[in-house]
Amino acid sequence: MLMELKNVNYIYGIGSGYEKHAVKNLNLRIGPGEFIGVVGHTGSGKSTLARLLNGLEKPTSGQVCYHGIDIHNKDFDRKELRSKVGLVFQYPEHQLFEVSVIKDVEFGPRNIGLKPLEVELRAYNALKLTGIGEELIDASPHALSGGQKRRVAIAGVLAMEPEILILDEPTAGLDPQGRTEILELLERLHQEQGLTILLISHSMEDVARYADRILVMRQGELVLDGPPARIFRYEEELQAIGLNVPESIGILHQLQKHGMTGGEDCVTAEEAAAAIAAWIRK
Repeated sequence: MLMELKNVNYIYGIGSGYEKHAVKNLNLRIGPGEFIGVVGHTGSGKSTLARLLNGLEKPTSGQVCYHGIDIHNKDFDRKELRSKVGLVFQYPEHQLFEVSVIKDVEFGPRNIGLKPLEVELRAYNALKLTGIGEELIDASPHALSGGQKRRVAIAGVLAMEPEILILDEPTAGLDPQGRTEILELLERLHQEQGLTILLISHSMEDVARYADRILVMRQGELVLDGPPARIFRYEEELQAIGLNVPESIGILHQLQKHGMTGGEDCVTAEEAAAAIAAWIRK
């Protein structure tokens, strides 16, 4: 087991008069090689969960364990943790600051004291993984497109060689092509590099297509946890907390209510269309 949260609570602003219980009694286990989608409205605790996993926040109570060890033990190296549990913030390109792409990606490995050759190798490998070509490595990050900037920011985290990659709304603000490129990059990293990925998203369509497990959060609590097909069976419960299943799955559910058989395991539009076509042919 890579990470585990045990009865974790997190309360902002204790003693200020403006306390907020951001995460409540959270129990969660994350295994190697999973692709997990985390969904919920603003304020549901998604971003707080990411910061707890990365060690940027300390639980008010409970334990966050990495390979079975509480990350807030006095002798635990949280600097090492942050290289192994990589966190890509929303709009990460706002954090690009070096004079060139390669310098920006090298910053993390250099900051942890790696030798220059290792720093360079990691940076080049990370840029290759994210699809940034050699013609751009000496360019200013600020001269790149939005999608390219986002990939450079992700490369900076990958250069730390994490076991877990957590991304907070990685497609926010991108056009459709940029969104697709980032999501396909994550799928490739998951399949080819074996990375464990947590994708925080408002889009049920995105997590349906790419995740093999979905966590649904509401007001700091984990209310549903399972594979997409199972989660989508709780359509009414999702609607009650302001979430919707993908439109194609909603159509499929309506047809099933009127006598359609099959399609119970569909999660994407293509799968739903194929199930409907097969039922019509019958």
